[in-house]
Amino acid sequence: MRITLQHIADDTGLSIATVSRALSREKRSHSANEEQIYASARKLGYPLFTKVSENQQLSIALVVKLFEGEFYASLMNGFYKAAADTDSEIVFSYDAKQLDETVDYIINLSKKYSGICLFLPSMTNKDYLKIKEEVGQYPIISLLPSKNPKIDTVCFDSYRGGYMLAKHFEEQGYKKFGFISGPSDRADALFRKNGFLNHIHENDSLELIWSYDGDFSSALGQAAFADFKKTGLKDIAIFGGNDYSCFGFMKAAMKSGYKIPDDFIIAGYDNLSFCETFTPELTSIATNFHELGKKSIRVVENMVADKSDSFGNISMIPVDIKIRNSTIPNK
Repeated sequence: MRITLQHIADDTGLSIATVSRALSREKRSHSANEEQIYASARKLGYPLFTKVSENQQLSIALVVKLFEGEFYASLMNGFYKAAADTDSEIVFSYDAKQLDETVDYIINLSKKYSGICLFLPSMTNKDYLKIKEEVGQYPIISLLPSKNPKIDTVCFDSYRGGYMLAKHFEEQGYKKFGFISGPSDRADALFRKNGFLNHIHENDSLELIWSYDGDFSSALGQAAFADFKKTGLKDIAIFGGNDYSCFGFMKAAMKSGYKIPDDFIIAGYDNLSFCETFTPELTSIATNFHELGKKSIRVVENMVADKSDSFGNISMIPVDIKIRNSTIPNK
């Protein structure tokens, strides 16, 4: 059914003339009536996209939680550089609210910006569905994979990264593998794990002999080593889940007298700059945040231009492996 101004007027109790003036205005006044009209239009699925002239700049909000660490700085820097090559502007929005307020926060942002990119690991499919219901036909995407995406997603190929590392370990002559998982509720952690395990399971000569439930933090990386040390295992290849887990694991191992890569080899994921400054230098899966930013901006721009909806399409950004001393056994 085609949504008309009459539907919005009936939903809000306002006149068609009032609805028409609000939706045709180039700049919003943010009055109570106008906010009610826009909320109704999004809920009903009325197209709200403003015509974009050749010189008009889109404003796209990148919404992230307030977390410290190089990963988030790399994410934002990648989007900043990507926006410089486009006609769009990236606005960084830091969500410091509790999860139950995050959905409303995002819905309110949709009234201010041309589109939204979300990097919020704590979001669930239920949250995405509620956002989709409230914003209607609006350019909004997620930057994190999901097992059953409800909105369009642009993300790194996590499965491929895990698979590549297992293959690299095998090429180094290792048959026994270990793994530190990421958070159990994150799909990217699951896909990394699945890629890693699938390569192992495809080869009868390979075996996963140790694993630990982590959370992508350095602290649980250290806890993982304490568990690993009890096993007495050596001559094993370990995928640390991400770089932070590896840093914690390696630090604890070296304090206990272990030598890397003599006693074991280890690799991470994200290729943070510390991978090159840590001793030994850490092998890691490289994620290109500039490419992630470019693709995400392009998807939002196309959604605006085509007046298309966000249905759950997935675009994968390729990953690469940076091989360093932590996985090159001393001869």
